[in-house]
Amino acid sequence: MHRIQLRVRFGETDMAGHVNNAVYLSYLEEARIRFLEEVLGVTELPFILASAKLDFLRQVFFRDALTVTTGVIRLGRTSLHLVHQLRRNADDALALQSETVLVHFNYATQKPEPLPSSWRPLLMAHITEVPKVRTS
Repeated sequence: MHRIQLRVRFGETDMAGHVNNAVYLSYLEEARIRFLEEVLGVTELPFILASAKLDFLRQVFFRDALTVTTGVIRLGRTSLHLVHQLRRNADDALALQSETVLVHFNYATQKPEPLPSSWRPLLMAHITEVPKVRTS
């Protein structure tokens, strides 16, 4: 699984003192961008986010150091299905698990396009199963 490190900034928290739920999408976006840049060796990212499912498991707070992992769970003809896990570094507690779907997209034609064949082996090297998570 691909890994990145993040640190929670004060402005990402809400009145309850924990990270606001909308901020997690930004964390996952950062993880996806760095995953795609490093794995595919690209700087342009011709993708749109088609779906995002987030399971919030534990709270995250200001100054927490975080690790976000990203793996591929399925490759479609035009789509890339990812799993992300976000953990607090201090106690390795799983705070969030997410599944996202990206579609390879041609912005000029405004239509999906097949994933390039040269990307498939690079992405297949990161295939993983969706980790089972106890939510209770």
